[in-house]
Amino acid sequence: MWTGDKKIAGLGLLVSFGGGLTLGALRPGGAVLTGTVVLAGASTAWAAVLTRHRRQSERTVAALAGALARETVLGDLGSRLLAGGDPDRMLRAAVGAASTLVGEVPGGWVSVLSIGPDDDFAVLTAGAPDDRLPLEVIPTDLLVRLAGGESVRADAPSALGLTGFGPEHPIHLLPLVRGERFFGVLATGADGPVPAAVTAALQAVRTQASLALESDALAAELTLRATRDPLTSLGNRQLMRDRLTAALARARRSGKPVGVLLLDLQRFRQVNEVHGHEAGDELLRVVADRLRAGVRTEDTIGRLGGDQFAVIAEDLRTAHDVVIIAERLVESLGRSVPVGGRVVRAPASVGIALSHPDTDGPDQLLREAEAAMTSAKRQGGGRYQLHGASA
Repeated sequence: MWTGDKKIAGLGLLVSFGGGLTLGALRPGGAVLTGTVVLAGASTAWAAVLTRHRRQSERTVAALAGALARETVLGDLGSRLLAGGDPDRMLRAAVGAASTLVGEVPGGWVSVLSIGPDDDFAVLTAGAPDDRLPLEVIPTDLLVRLAGGESVRADAPSALGLTGFGPEHPIHLLPLVRGERFFGVLATGADGPVPAAVTAALQAVRTQASLALESDALAAELTLRATRDPLTSLGNRQLMRDRLTAALARARRSGKPVGVLLLDLQRFRQVNEVHGHEAGDELLRVVADRLRAGVRTEDTIGRLGGDQFAVIAEDLRTAHDVVIIAERLVESLGRSVPVGGRVVRAPASVGIALSHPDTDGPDQLLREAEAAMTSAKRQGGGRYQLHGASA
């Protein structure tokens, strides 16, 4: 047991270790009391330091956990977007990821407004039914800013002239845009300020989705260019050959023949030479429109080049079915066409060929249709000829 100076020395040692004070503050007589007070103060200060360190560590761990969670969400989104799919599937993936990110924010919500085929917005919201809104829901001046790639913030939707955009809380509009391609808007909001880390993650969602949508649009555009005639938007020779190959395979299974109608315009060269190539192009576009109106929904139309067109007709019961189509087209294309302020006529000669069990591929059927078309032209044009039938 310590007494006297030993007690003083012992307390002084403890205070010096815990609070960093010197032994000169401890004197005999009042040493025990003074040392106890100083020790208590030092212990309290040390406890406060430990508490601050613990809280700071907890905040650091929470921040790291949040950052890791956000990176996981973005990584999963990237994988889903790389897997491909149609634009609707990509947008739904983006909505799901963004909704997860704002889930930690009180009152957080996310919607994607994508431009639909009917000049309106398709609205996708996680956990809610799909909706559609007219383009006018976003004021024109705001839409121009968004299409230009500008992210827009406001204290409330009404401040931007928006109606039907949820409660009057802060809103952030992030455009989904790449170059001149505008795909829609990622709209987010919350009851209060959104943490900077969450906003940065939402910007990453916007970037990933925009890149994926651009890639899909480019692929679709390249496919269109490779398979479509740029003047008429009809299928080109390659697409028609592919479609005919597939149609013949189905015909072998079903036992129903495939019909090919090959059309050649009369007087097209004269229209080009007399009225110019622009008039000739306009005539070809009118012919394409009349072909679309004259065939069945399930038929395929293509421009093989120049003034030559083709129609693939499937699921025929008899030759009469394809003859009805040919008669309708001959009548439609025989009517005059207003071109460049003038009226011209370019009737069509139509050759028809039907597949049969011995048909060995698309080339044979096209040759037979061309032979029938040549026969129709020799008869003066403006008529059809079925291959194998007497002229």
